[in-house]
Amino acid sequence: MNKKILLTIVFWLLTSLSFLIVNASTQKEIETANFLASEWIIKDNSIAPNGYRLWDTITRKETMKIVMKLSWLEITNECKWFFSDVMEDWGCKYIESALKVWFIAKNNKFRPNDNITKTESMKLVLKAKWIKKIQNTTNWQNDYMETAYKYGIIEKKYYDYNADAKRWWIFTITTATIKKEKEIKQKQKKQIYSDEAL
Repeated sequence: MNKKILLTIVFWLLTSLSFLIVNASTQKEIETANFLASEWIIKDNSIAPNGYRLWDTITRKETMKIVMKLSWLEITNECKWFFSDVMEDWGCKYIESALKVWFIAKNNKFRPNDNITKTESMKLVLKAKWIKKIQNTTNWQNDYMETAYKYGIIEKKYYDYNADAKRWWIFTITTATIKKEKEIKQKQKKQIYSDEAL
């Protein structure tokens, strides 16, 4: 087989593989990523959606960047090493900024390169938009899931709280939270007035 034919076959296989990977993601998931890119929360990969890596897991450090950008709060550029395992890299400013506004708690370690779970990420997204839980029970994971379900951030309930979150999951719940924020805040305001009337 000559070299030109071999290169053509390799190119065709790579193109087909790329097409299959993109089609493995639903159009809705790509649209949520594109929406976040238009809001300057994540990098724009709309021309090559494979760049969103929708089916990959996402680290705690990467999630903190999304959460802080979602919150529109000030992001410090100074790293004071509040966590023993958070070095002075790109993630430090997002992690320490989140600590300053109580999105995360002060511990000895943050585990920045560990994968984040579905419910940990849900909690952070809701905190970034100052959306309060609808209930406070001993099961905080269920409380956040129920809140997201009640407000339409997720379409169905889930119970694999500690499953690693995929990037598409973060993109989807973040997009839904942004789009429903005004409606949620109105519902919460009505609930406060209703409680005060009792």
